Amino acid sequence: MLDERDKSILEAIIQEYIATGEPVGSRIVSRKYVQNISPATVRNVMADLEEMAFLYQPHVSAGRIPTPEGFRCFLDEIMEFKALPRGDRTMIARHLAKPVLSLKETIKQASHLLSQISRNAAIVIMPKLGTFFLKHIDFVRLDAKRILVILVSRSGVVYNQIVHDEDIFQDDLVSYSNYLNTYYADLTIQEMRDALLQEISSEKARFDRIVSQAIGLGMVALDCFEDTPDIVIEGKESIFNSPDLADLDKFREILNTFEDKGRIVRILNMVLEIPGVRVLLGEEMGYLGMQDFSMVASGYYRGDIPLGSLGVIGPIRMDYSRVIPLVGYMANYLSNMLEDL
Repeated sequence: MLDERDKSILEAIIQEYIATGEPVGSRIVSRKYVQNISPATVRNVMADLEEMAFLYQPHVSAGRIPTPEGFRCFLDEIMEFKALPRGDRTMIARHLAKPVLSLKETIKQASHLLSQISRNAAIVIMPKLGTFFLKHIDFVRLDAKRILVILVSRSGVVYNQIVHDEDIFQDDLVSYSNYLNTYYADLTIQEMRDALLQEISSEKARFDRIVSQAIGLGMVALDCFEDTPDIVIEGKESIFNSPDLADLDKFREILNTFEDKGRIVRILNMVLEIPGVRVLLGEEMGYLGMQDFSMVASGYYRGDIPLGSLGVIGPIRMDYSRVIPLVGYMANYLSNMLEDL
């Protein structure tokens, strides 16, 4: 357990390290942050913090650098959380409230704003198809073996996919789509999948050819759409240009991480388990080779249903007092905006 003096010195070291990226000595802590504590006392406390694994000394003559454990203590016990500044809130509302933006454009703009305001890389995972409300589904005969499926969500997102089936006349395809649109519009895609599975064995499906064919083609159509979310990444150059990547091996590791989007999805899916903003430090991100980096992330929701997630990735010495409220505000903003997705 740290007393208030210990906390004030650890906070001073972290604030100075965030600002400069350089090891922090006792003299600058005493002179700049805690004038009422002598340099000798500061040195003793720094030695104690090092024994607790909150600090480490890169070499004998250097000052101290906070460890991931030190940052965790700072985040959990010391840092005061503030609201996002009004100017940043206004910027987000101005750019995301434009009625002409499609959903994909909105997500891309949200990722861009996260990167621009945080000055770090930003990632937003698009909502999965299964969370969208169906507006209508249409079938178009292309030839004797191929049917074009056009699925439109209530938010205006359009998905196209070609399925292979028996030769079906266009008039019959129109009847099938009319049936599905009459009984399944305004359900989510996942709810529609579940309902089709139940209805395929119903008495109505057994005795009505149109119903049976419509349900069968509907299930084929939905199965052909992969429910793998799209990822929008903005601001990677801010990471690549960071002095924290002066080591070539670290550069390769972070580059590989951004190229392997599946790994990023797995990390961001972790934050959906617990509502609110989470900070993952170094190896907490799942051994991605990012020990000197961190992610501030949150899910965004429709009610209790997770739609997607977003995060900011940067050096472990990022300005958390600015990034944490930014990520929280953006997650809440998207949740409210996409309530009728």
